Amino acid sequence: MDASLRVRCVCGWEIVGAEDEVVDATQEHGRRVHNMAATREQVLAMAVSAAEAGEPAVPPQSTPNP
Repeated sequence: MDASLRVRCVCGWEIVGAEDEVVDATQEHGRRVHNMAATREQVLAMAVSAAEAGEPAVPPQSTPNP
């Protein structure tokens, strides 16, 4: 099982997940929100392992407020 990675953007957006998921979502976010593209290597350089960041291996599920 691959370790989870986390990327946080200066705008407050973040993602935690498997490497491919994090890279794809980060590249899409950059293009859509900031009109910028990053290479896979740049995204991985920004990423930290979820364990290093103190994140759980699986992000908690959000629950709707009643």
